[in-house]
Amino acid sequence: MSYPENPETIIIKNRFYPNGLREKDVYEYYQKVKGSILEQVKGRDLMFAIMVDINKPIIRRKILGRFIILTPSIYDKLITGRTIAIYSTMKFYEDIAIVDIDADSFDKSKEPTIDTYNALKDADFIRNLSIRYTGKTGFHIICELSRKMKIDNTRLLLERYLLSRREITKNYTIQPSRRKGTPNIDLWASNKMRGAFITLNSLSLLGLRCMEVSPARLNSFKQEFSRI
Repeated sequence: MSYPENPETIIIKNRFYPNGLREKDVYEYYQKVKGSILEQVKGRDLMFAIMVDINKPIIRRKILGRFIILTPSIYDKLITGRTIAIYSTMKFYEDIAIVDIDADSFDKSKEPTIDTYNALKDADFIRNLSIRYTGKTGFHIICELSRKMKIDNTRLLLERYLLSRREITKNYTIQPSRRKGTPNIDLWASNKMRGAFITLNSLSLLGLRCMEVSPARLNSFKQEFSRI
């Protein structure tokens, strides 16, 4: 990645960055996390969110007619000071699944996240769980599966399991979209062929980092902790 030609140009401005997030801020951040990003996206098709103006992203799935794949040799060419978010996509067979907790606000997403995390700990098809803040208003629960499965089968398995848990169904919905006022557990957005999810250590459209959050720290976690 060559140093931005207009390093002081502001591409994001919001309550987290009242003075603005500049091209050089994004450039320097993605240089620091280069190794981690490359490890996370290895073998995956990607989507980029690129800021064409302040707070105005466009989404790119392909370059020159081909799905985007990021390798060490082209990282410095594709990740510019305006490439703000990097989304990974699912393959036909996967050994992970994404449980997306969707609520009316950031604070209201914490309780359903920990409740769902605790429920999934008993699932015999999951070998490990982690919680990620998405950089926006919600969290993802990353399920590392006991074996690789067709992504559509994994989604169905998760749905059946969570629908069998009374402590989940009495408080939350489990469907493709959320009803206002009720937190929703979305298994559909990411868990499909080329379904997208924010990459660990990527920035979001708010300029906040996607980062892991321990269950013990979740209640005290604030969005401001993920500023760069």
